Amino acid sequence: MLLQSYPHLRTRDRAVIETALKGYNDRIELPAGRVQSEFIANAARFDEIGLFSSRYNAAISHDIAPNNDVIIGFQIREVSEVALDGQLIESRADNAGCLIPGSRAWRVRNPNGFMVLLVRVATATLQRKLSALLGADCGQLDLRQPSSAGVHRTMLRDAATGFARELDVVDPRFLPSLVAGSTEEICIGMLTCLSEQYLEAERSTAAPSVIQLGRVEQYIVANYAKPLTVETLAEISGASGRSVFRHFRSRYDRTPHQYLERIRLDMAYVKLLTCRDQSSVASVALDCGFRSLHHFEQAYRNQFGKGPVPLLSDRPRPRRR
Repeated sequence: MLLQSYPHLRTRDRAVIETALKGYNDRIELPAGRVQSEFIANAARFDEIGLFSSRYNAAISHDIAPNNDVIIGFQIREVSEVALDGQLIESRADNAGCLIPGSRAWRVRNPNGFMVLLVRVATATLQRKLSALLGADCGQLDLRQPSSAGVHRTMLRDAATGFARELDVVDPRFLPSLVAGSTEEICIGMLTCLSEQYLEAERSTAAPSVIQLGRVEQYIVANYAKPLTVETLAEISGASGRSVFRHFRSRYDRTPHQYLERIRLDMAYVKLLTCRDQSSVASVALDCGFRSLHHFEQAYRNQFGKGPVPLLSDRPRPRRR
């Protein structure tokens, strides 16, 4: 069960379930009208994104009311049947997820119970980021269902479940960076894989100028400890976010966020030169903008072939005379 650090509900009382889910569910249907298993739910809510993990070990169906958020659900166990505007979408534990656009009512049937992770993203957040990617107002957001084929099949699932797992163990000092980084990763993943407007625009992308790209590179180096958003890339460059993404892949074989991580790792290496004990490693990771100590240690090991050990601690200290 994900999000253990964010308990929301644990009950066998149907009235409590319906009250707790008010605003999300119009109706809950149970066999014989009674609860047969314990309903368990955990929820982590932030300004622009929220995660909801729930489990029920018997048959149950929900009618979900329209809301202002885009939802993408990942079945962890069993199979759910989702009906959106009368069209059935099978949600399995091995597929790329099921997307529910905002302002659309839907119904989900779980004949054998379920375990699911739902990610809610504010529609306004996705629209703002899409406009930055396209370099123009995107109008109404138009998202397609995730495809079970292609290189991006598991990208969103991995990003969402990874975020949920990190939330359970993250040092509270890293929480703002973790939320900001994961929100950006999930939003950009949804838009570049699922947005009809973005996929159409990708067919013809104007290249930014050398000056525009120089501004982005200078900004990243000067502000490496800050979160990097696609809105910032568009504002700094004066070009569309997607053109900046394309340039970085062409020139550096990495995205702007991967370029930023390399800068952060280089700066962390330099800072570790002045560290005297292992307890200061977390401070270095925090100062360099990493979203968790675990992520920093893994990225550092991948880059340098060893963990982030304070270098001064390995040096022989001069003897006192």
